[in-house]
Formats: sequence, C-alpha cells, structure tokens
Amino acid sequence: MEPKNNSQKNIAIALVAVAIAAVLSVPIFLGKKTTTLPSAPLLNQGGDGSGNSTPVVSKTPPVDVPKKTLSVYKDGTYTATGSYDSPGGMDKVTVTLTLKSDVVTDVSVTPIAGDSLSKKYQDMFVSGYKQFVVGQKIAGLQLSKVSGSSLTPIGFNAALTQIKAQAKA
Repeated sequence: MEPKNNSQKNIAIALVAVAIAAVLSVPIFLGKKTTTLPSAPLLNQGGDGSGNSTPVVSKTPPVDVPKKTLSVYKDGTYTATGSYDSPGGMDKVTVTLTLKSDVVTDVSVTPIAGDSLSKKYQDMFVSGYKQFVVGQKIAGLQLSKVSGSSLTPIGFNAALTQIKAQAKA
C-alpha cells in the first residue's frame, strides 16, 4: 500500500522512527549495552532493496570482572621500634607505617641514635628511604643500604617484622 500524499508519507516516516527508537530502547531497559548506530538516516540503507533496513545491534562481549584478592594484612597504622648494633653501640629507629590492601600508603621513621656518627647515618637513611617503601606491598618489603646507610636498614627491617606480625593478628 503506497501513501497517497505528503502528510501520509510524513506520518509513515514518523511511525517508522518511533518504532526504531522503541526497538533500540528495549536493551537499555533490560540493562544491556548496545552499539551506537551511524548518524545517517536508517531508511534506504541496503538490505533487500525495499528501502527498509533493520538496525544492527551487536552483542557486547562479556566483561571480565577482576577477582577480589583477600588481604593478608589488616588495614591500619602500626608502630614498632627496631634496634641494631653499630660501632657506637645499640641504636634504634621507630617506624610508623600505614597499610591499605597490603600496600604501604605512608611511613615515617624516627631515629634514636646513640652517638653523633649514628645520628649522621640515620639522618642519611631518613632522607632517602620513603621512595623504596611507599607504594610497595608489605609482604616482600625489606631494605638494604639506603643513602649510604647500611646499618639503619637493619633496625628498620626489625621494626617492619614486628609491624607485619601486628597487622596479621
């Protein structure tokens, strides 16, 4: 059946547009994603030569949902003091460390030196250790020589061992 005048033709086009909009909106109400159709008019686009075309909606591939990994350590802020022997005697450092999902988000070290030489090396350690700690997983964290200080990391690691035990409890 052929429309007889422009008014009927406009009504037919409007009805087709409404039908297409309805078909395209069904997946949205069902919570499904659809692909965006081209902005060119849908009429007279290939197919069977009738001037009608069916919009193509492709299926979206399933989305991989990352598995939630369980934390080994409890989130929180922990403090411990580690000691070590130096040529000047027993020295200590107090470490305060914040954990979030097993990752160190903040850390501070308070040096407790027995003499001026130890204080010098502890200050060297404090000036450069954070870059090796913040953002790292606590499980494998262990420091060696930092900023020329080779003994202060022993105290840091001793405090870290205590913090790991606290955070697992």
